[in-house]
Parts: sequence; C-alpha cells; structure tokens
Amino acid sequence: MRRVAVVLCVLLAASGAAAEPERAQFARGWAALRAMDCARCHGRDYDGWAAPSLIASARDSSRERFDRLVLEGDIGRGMPGYRTEAVVVRELDAIYAYLRARALREIGPGDPLARDR
Repeated sequence: MRRVAVVLCVLLAASGAAAEPERAQFARGWAALRAMDCARCHGRDYDGWAAPSLIASARDSSRERFDRLVLEGDIGRGMPGYRTEAVVVRELDAIYAYLRARALREIGPGDPLARDR
C-alpha cells in the first residue's frame, strides 16, 4: 500500500498538477500580493512593468535575496520594505510559493483556486 502511495505522489508531481494543499498556499500568496497591490509596479500578472518581474525574481534569485528585498526593500530602486506589513510577513512563504510555481509554469496567472483554467 505504501508503495502505491509513493508511486501516486510521483505521478502527480510529474504531471505538473499541484495538490490541493499547495493550491491553497498558492492562493494565499496570490491574495497577499493582491492585498498589497504589488501589481501597481510589478504588472498585473507580476511579470514586470515599471518594476522587475516577481516571477523572474523567484526563478533566478535565491530565496534569501527574495526575502531580503521584500522585507527590507531596495529604496534606491524604489522598492519599499514590507517588514511592518503583517500580511506580508505572515504569508511570505505563500507569496514565494505562488511566484515560484508561476516561474516553473506549474500554475498560470490569477487565482490558483479558479476552476475554469
């Protein structure tokens, strides 16, 4: 039975389909990005506009750098720090997970819980 469960997990992971708990985490990350209006600078789908792509940042930079930029900001480039924003601090892992899943093309833009995709 355990072997069947392991095989099933491997097949699901290989199919690119995110499990429901992951989708819930992605949705929390997406909601936090929307609540903070990150699209205002980073583009509607967070793939860049007046500020760099958050998708590319999650793909190309280390997690530590991502956390530092979000929490401390980069004032010289116009990025404020969000360390005092409870939703960002609470959902930082979910934000990163959503952006990373987008970067890996595991999910598309928008609400990860939307069923019409």
